[in-house]
Amino acid sequence: MGMGRRSKESLVSQRLTTPFQKYVFAAAIKSLAQLNNPLRANNFATGLRELSRILLDDLAPDAEVKECEWFKPELPQGRLTRAQRVRYAIQAGLPDNFVRKTLKVDVDKTIKKLTKLVENLNALTHINQKTFGMSKVQTGKFVNESLDVFISMFDTIDDCRERIRERLITKANQAIDQELISDVVDAFEEIATHYTVYGADLEDFDIAQMDSQTLIFDAEGYVNCTLQYGSDGDVERGDGVRRDDSYPLACKLVADITSPLDIEVQNLHVDNSSFYE
Repeated sequence: MGMGRRSKESLVSQRLTTPFQKYVFAAAIKSLAQLNNPLRANNFATGLRELSRILLDDLAPDAEVKECEWFKPELPQGRLTRAQRVRYAIQAGLPDNFVRKTLKVDVDKTIKKLTKLVENLNALTHINQKTFGMSKVQTGKFVNESLDVFISMFDTIDDCRERIRERLITKANQAIDQELISDVVDAFEEIATHYTVYGADLEDFDIAQMDSQTLIFDAEGYVNCTLQYGSDGDVERGDGVRRDDSYPLACKLVADITSPLDIEVQNLHVDNSSFYE
């Protein structure tokens, strides 16, 4: 069974991050209540089309887009194309070659898909004999179709951005492992005579910031280790002990957007509080 209109409206509402975006969507919904207005469905679709433009403008601010390494002016007066805004919404300042060759993400394909979806939404705004003065049933189908297109547009951006995130997580995990192995972990120094770190398992890895200059991830997971009590000789004689364990960790990973694999681990914290429980 398909998703109902109310559920679709809720999905759209979840996308909205500014008061103005919410006002525009509320006005689009309000137009549907104008039962005596034969243009109410067209007005609703027009509101959604404009809301998609507003959202894309907010996701890809002019100044940020123009600072990206990949940006080249295409329109007079420094105006941005829709494709440029979509590219920024997906990859921000990540270099094209890195996204295409290293991450294996085809942003151009996504831009073409988004362009087609925008064309579909534009078509729904056109006034003709089929859309003018539609019945209640016809209007319901029209509204559902408009919402479907709108949701698909931003789901497409999300899907592509998620593929970028997934392909960067391995490199981030390697950076954390190197940091744990090469540096002293105070949390283990406090609770064991010696310790060996084997690496981390990340459970949450989210893009905190990705703009024209900087790439920042928030990471949480567990660090796997062996804690030793006593010297090696103590352990061999049975007077010491080694115990495998894992403890929660959290950190930030920061990189220049133009060299996203040169990741610096910051604010690494290992929580050893469970040891004392």
